[in-house]
Amino acid sequence: MPEATLDLGSAKLWVLEDGTFITDAGTFLGGSRRARIKGAMHAVLVETGDELVLLDSGFGLEVPESLADSYELRREKNLLESIEETGHTPADITRVVLSHLDPDHVGWALNPPSFPNATVYAQQDALEEARNLPEGEERREVVPAADRGVEEGWLELQSGNEEIVPGIKVEVRPGHTAGHQIAWIGEGNDAALYTADLAPAKIWLNPDLISGADTDPRAARKNRIEVLNEAERRNAPVILYHEPRDFLVRVRRTEKGFEGVPITG
Repeated sequence: MPEATLDLGSAKLWVLEDGTFITDAGTFLGGSRRARIKGAMHAVLVETGDELVLLDSGFGLEVPESLADSYELRREKNLLESIEETGHTPADITRVVLSHLDPDHVGWALNPPSFPNATVYAQQDALEEARNLPEGEERREVVPAADRGVEEGWLELQSGNEEIVPGIKVEVRPGHTAGHQIAWIGEGNDAALYTADLAPAKIWLNPDLISGADTDPRAARKNRIEVLNEAERRNAPVILYHEPRDFLVRVRRTEKGFEGVPITG
């Protein structure tokens, strides 16, 4: 079964899994690269009206060759199998929203595309930043697949905040990458927040924790504070993409930033 479900007014949300990975903690936290860190991939599926919308799409079938030496992927089931457990199929998905172009967020959507009837959305700024990275950089390696999607008409480039379908709104919140976008699902008091890599796990609810993967730490900190303040004000469930266990929380302010209170039941 999906790892969690939420009913948000007329929308239904499933938190899905695409396995976990083990990688060097130093990439994100600095210090010794001997330390290892575990992360999960929790894509979000939303059924609203006649639309079935997927937010992010994991690594795909396997870790890209450029990351194979630094990431160990572990799975009991993959994202496509998680989708089947909701009673839907990959062919039922109408739209896929990519928060940014890191390989662990775009895999099933781009390499190769696994959702034959879906329009895929990504921010123009995210693609342009990736295009200007040196050869061999992980996001740079995604560019050919994204360009192919644009040429073939199934990938649509966005320019700013947008309501993808009624009840799913994306906001551009850069810092982790240019053009990084989060998503609000639902309306008012029946809303949930998908933070993607702006605050991907509980440790990143501390705005002062600097990630080595953020391209603009100052912007990441500012946007993290603003978004988490709004989530607290609205008492919104927050989905943490990379958190292995307590990936569905409500955020509360603390002296050191925010904490995530797990949602159970």
